[in-house]
Amino acid sequence: MSEKVSTEERLARLRNAYERSEIGSKAKIQRVAPHLVGDGRMHYEKHFTPKLMSLGPIHYGAPKLQLGEEYKQMWASMYLSSTDKTPEFLLGEIAQNVEALKELFAPDLFTGNHLFWNYSEQGFNSLEEMISWTLLVDGCALLRILEYAQPERPEKMNVKDEQLSPVLQDVLLLENQLPYPLLKLLWRGTNMELIQTMKQFLMLYEWATANKERIEFEAPTHLLDLHRSMILYDNPPKYTTYVKTEDIPPQKTQYYNSTEEFWITYRNITELKAAGVEVKASKTRNVKDVTFSLGRFRSELTLPEMIVDENTASFTLNLIAYETCPDFANFEFCNHISFLNSFIDTPDDVKALRSAGVLINSLGSDKDVMNLFTTINSNLVPNMKKYAHVMFQIEKHYRHKSLPTWIALAYNTYFSNPWTIIALFAALLGLILTFIQTWCTLHPPK
Repeated sequence: MSEKVSTEERLARLRNAYERSEIGSKAKIQRVAPHLVGDGRMHYEKHFTPKLMSLGPIHYGAPKLQLGEEYKQMWASMYLSSTDKTPEFLLGEIAQNVEALKELFAPDLFTGNHLFWNYSEQGFNSLEEMISWTLLVDGCALLRILEYAQPERPEKMNVKDEQLSPVLQDVLLLENQLPYPLLKLLWRGTNMELIQTMKQFLMLYEWATANKERIEFEAPTHLLDLHRSMILYDNPPKYTTYVKTEDIPPQKTQYYNSTEEFWITYRNITELKAAGVEVKASKTRNVKDVTFSLGRFRSELTLPEMIVDENTASFTLNLIAYETCPDFANFEFCNHISFLNSFIDTPDDVKALRSAGVLINSLGSDKDVMNLFTTINSNLVPNMKKYAHVMFQIEKHYRHKSLPTWIALAYNTYFSNPWTIIALFAALLGLILTFIQTWCTLHPPK
């Protein structure tokens, strides 16, 4: 029989509901929102679930991750041997701060896992003791990974390359994050050295770029949060629209007023190319590096390069899952993915972006990439105000059928591939021969 709850207790819970649902720039470590893995998307659940190793409470004790538990013990021991702080001292530090550390996780994560709930069966005297021990082992193991996990040198981790590869994916899963204050508590150096170690590790991933001159004004929530920050902020954004002419140098021009509404009539990148918009990759992978330049005979859309492979799909989905957390208030990465998806309607669009060097496709066919973007965006609500000026200029170009635009349309219609060129010349040759035959008929030789 369930325990009765008094009206006063119900009212107290109701009053505390607002505090629990507060939205801000920091999100608690939590499970991926169900709508991102359910509703026919179960084949993407693999991108949110660890392959070898769990970190933290969500996947703790999963039978398929037992080998990872052994590795964690080994890596934690390797890290502890590199610091002058004893395991007993560090465990005591965690125990003293365990309540504050628990606050960085969603409230149900420790009590919701039956292995934590039955802590006595695990040989612990209390739930807090089990949590402290788990955070010690997992935190020390992660610090060893951050310092020495390199695909080309797996011997530093005392494992083979095929065991290390899935670990490099596991540490960036939303459900596998450990709070930065825990790492800071266990770290043997300064906070700045810890941040630099984390950044250096994230440089292993194709998308992350580190700006060494950037000063951290706010500590990250966890490793995934720092990864997102490096993608969004560690390169100078452009967000610029240029007008190019042959007479004067390019000048910044403001065209779009936020109060002015407009409808998007183009559907994909293929239509834009047919209308005379050339696409090229920017010099950085910063998602804000988006420009549109209007030229006399052609316009140019510049987009940041994005590598699409099995790993990128996982990173992308987990970054989206992080921004989708109900207590997180920033959607810049989600908005970029929605913006990029607005150009993709068919596999031909993926091919066009791939040919321009914007999409580096290592996932499979162009249709696979299209399906990935479609699935990712199916539950996103785009808010692309920061891209509005670019989209406005593209739409303005698309609607304005000037002579260069008609030339571009004609070129893409009749000269886009060898067969249309051959067909055009064959038609022209037929007309010429017909004209000659008619002329000869009307003007026979004397």
